[in-house]
Amino acid sequence: MDGRIKISPDDYQSWYNLGVNFSKLGKHQQAITAFDQAIKIKPDYYEAWNNRGNSLKLIGRFQSALNNFNRAIEIQPNSHLVWYNRGNLLNNLEQYREAITSFERAIKIKPDLYQAWYNAGNTWSSLGRYQEAVENYKQAIKIKPSLYQGWFNQGKALFELGRYQEALNSFEQVIKLKPNNYIAWNFQGKTLFYLGNTKREIISYEKAIDIKVDYQEAWNNLGQALSNLGNWVEAIACFDQAIKIQSDYSLAYYNKARCYALQDKLYLAIENLEQAINLGAGQPYREMAETDADFFKISSNPKFKALIKDDLIY
Repeated sequence: MDGRIKISPDDYQSWYNLGVNFSKLGKHQQAITAFDQAIKIKPDYYEAWNNRGNSLKLIGRFQSALNNFNRAIEIQPNSHLVWYNRGNLLNNLEQYREAITSFERAIKIKPDLYQAWYNAGNTWSSLGRYQEAVENYKQAIKIKPSLYQGWFNQGKALFELGRYQEALNSFEQVIKLKPNNYIAWNFQGKTLFYLGNTKREIISYEKAIDIKVDYQEAWNNLGQALSNLGNWVEAIACFDQAIKIQSDYSLAYYNKARCYALQDKLYLAIENLEQAINLGAGQPYREMAETDADFFKISSNPKFKALIKDDLIY
């Protein structure tokens, strides 16, 4: 410890406060040492065990952190804060079911703890349980209506459930709270596609790009929207822009191939589809192209068939 700091050997509160101050400065190892001293003097000091757990988590010692939170709960099982911190740590350990249990315990103790409702929603989403996620996000938003992250993640969960109008309402609320949230604009566009509102869909992607010009996903989505309108030249320009930003963007190459196939431009379609396949390890582009109606015009061509069957010869 810093020799300039003088603390009475039995002053556990001062050691604890020193640990908190070190934590605020990002000096987590020093914080742990200070919390050790507090705990040595007062072994049932659950706040010190809790904050020691937080410091251990921040230096990546997750299992040790969990042990500290468990000890804090043994001492004080009615601390919503410890249960909440334990839930967040269990998420780091990908122990999602146990994390949810911890968040639920925190909520039982403090029902207006919107952070626990929100993180429980995130955990349910990680498990693919989107209905449960929505229920938790709704509670978080009810407590804190300005929680734009809650609106956004609720929108994504509703999108996964195919409840597109409700998802759109959520993304609109995000944009109302955070007008420059380019990711929300992009998701709004994706949702509008399923609602059949192509004009607003395009405007949404353009707004996302206005905010973040190097947002390759929005360029790709804008290209798809323009392609759906038959504006292939403009669509290809968008895909090119996406590829300029991310040179290995396999989906943009696939979408370029679709545009060229729709125009019966065989060699350009083959060239871009092959690039998509080569870059998109693990992506089923061959299977997609085989059943994609956009490739119908070139589907009988031997080169297309050879590429789909992976037996091109050069």
